[in-house]
Amino acid sequence: MRNALFFTTILALGSLAACGDDALDDGPSGGNGGGDQSGGAAQGAGNEGGSSSSTQPSGGNGGNGGNGGNGGSGGSGGSGGGNTGQPCSPTCTGTSLCDDSLACLCAPGWTFDGTSCVVEPISDPMTRTKDEVCGRLAAATQAPATQWNPGAGGCDPGTVPFDAQVAALRYLNFYRWMVGVGPVQVDTTVAAAEQQCALMLNYYFGHDPGPDVMCYTPEGAAACGSSLIAGGFGLIGQVDGYALETGQNFIHHRNVLAVGRAGIWFGASGGSSDMHYGGAYPALPTDPAFVAHPGPGLQVMSKVPLNWWFVEAGTADTPPLDARVTVIATGEVKPMTRQHHFGNFSSFQTAGWTPQADTPYLVELIDDNMAVFGSFQTTFITCP
Repeated sequence: MRNALFFTTILALGSLAACGDDALDDGPSGGNGGGDQSGGAAQGAGNEGGSSSSTQPSGGNGGNGGNGGNGGSGGSGGSGGGNTGQPCSPTCTGTSLCDDSLACLCAPGWTFDGTSCVVEPISDPMTRTKDEVCGRLAAATQAPATQWNPGAGGCDPGTVPFDAQVAALRYLNFYRWMVGVGPVQVDTTVAAAEQQCALMLNYYFGHDPGPDVMCYTPEGAAACGSSLIAGGFGLIGQVDGYALETGQNFIHHRNVLAVGRAGIWFGASGGSSDMHYGGAYPALPTDPAFVAHPGPGLQVMSKVPLNWWFVEAGTADTPPLDARVTVIATGEVKPMTRQHHFGNFSSFQTAGWTPQADTPYLVELIDDNMAVFGSFQTTFITCP
């Protein structure tokens, strides 16, 4: 995406950007800025409270694939794992990655079945208990000892330790699991380029760094053009920035929750970070027909932009949609304001009210013929 139009938003102490490649006009901006770190070594993503929020973009949508209902039993924490018995090699990518001992392990969200890395069972969001969701969050927010090892100086970008890369992937997968979407696949081949991009972001924050930028490399510049980028969020904190975005057409937000998202790899250097993405893998049988955030079932309040909701295509296309939200216990209809109204992407803002914890809401998605395209029940919860 080099030289493509991109948007940059400053969020309190953090900033994000991604290529504006969705061919949509910008909608109204909204949401609150994030309270994250402003440089230096990257910090952890914290626990249930205190996430960074944002208002920015992401890349294209994930690939579509087969349809199917939800099912299966929930995994413990989406950590994946299992030694494939194979040594580290260029083929150890996608559903697997190499650890520090050069063993090929299954990536977070994938587990070894004796032959290959297969997706961990994904439970139906509507059947989950609070203990299950909060336990999953606790497992996904276990911070590694170090998120970035500084280089030797000059233009050495340093490295991201294996356990930090796994922690970032696990945290991203939590957001996806919460709304019923399967885990990402990885691209280990871009690791060095992502580090070079992250280093350059400290001198030029954008997707198209030129040869005049400090520590420029062609590989790093290409990586910046095919990645989400962040300043001031840290390796893991950038996930909150992308997943809680509420402006610029939700480009980051839609990207990280897209069905079949592949090509993921995280980089960090100093106060800047990035997330490579590219391509898609076929949808899982458990992937939803449409992706909503908040989604069905129990939703952790700090992991949802409470006043700005959205829906995008999942395994099927979606028409332009509006939302009707009803308090199930009382029948009270809560007002929602249309913000984005496109095929395969719509968003809505709460109008003068804020969702309350432990209150079940019925969300009905209404098409332009006033027919109910889809519906689900959602309940916001807080975790210890």
